[in-house]
Amino acid sequence: MVCDIISTRGAIFVLWGVPAVEDMDRVATALRDAVHESGAPVLYVTRVPVSQPAPSAEVRRHLDELMPTLLQLFSTYHVVLEGDGFGAALKRAVLLGLFQLSWRRKTFFVHSLVDEVPASLEEGRLPAFHQLLVAAKAQGLLDADGPRSARQPAGANHPP
Repeated sequence: MVCDIISTRGAIFVLWGVPAVEDMDRVATALRDAVHESGAPVLYVTRVPVSQPAPSAEVRRHLDELMPTLLQLFSTYHVVLEGDGFGAALKRAVLLGLFQLSWRRKTFFVHSLVDEVPASLEEGRLPAFHQLLVAAKAQGLLDADGPRSARQPAGANHPP
């Protein structure tokens, strides 16, 4: 496991390391569970620290295969692709362009900081985001360089 997943009512947060196909499946399961609990599509926020590499071609293909199913599970998808400078800004622009060309408009957002997410949310989604932010902060996921799950036993990344 190289991602940490937490969820709160109406929202899910994922901190990525080096993604594997199995991690994408774990995220899909967590999204399904969150939707079942909330009764509606959820807000999905994923954070990629600057130190993490891009996903492999195999993982990208698997994400493309999963995306039609995932689109039904989230209201909006926010990728926080951290980093400064021209190179990081270019990566965010390319990622946003790929998402916008391939899937629904006004569903995918790419940010450089978690703090930028609220500006792209509908007002009704703000409480779910703030609750998610509090939970992610309590778990140390907002400032970690990578997932704790890569360093801790399975199950240690989920709040009680």
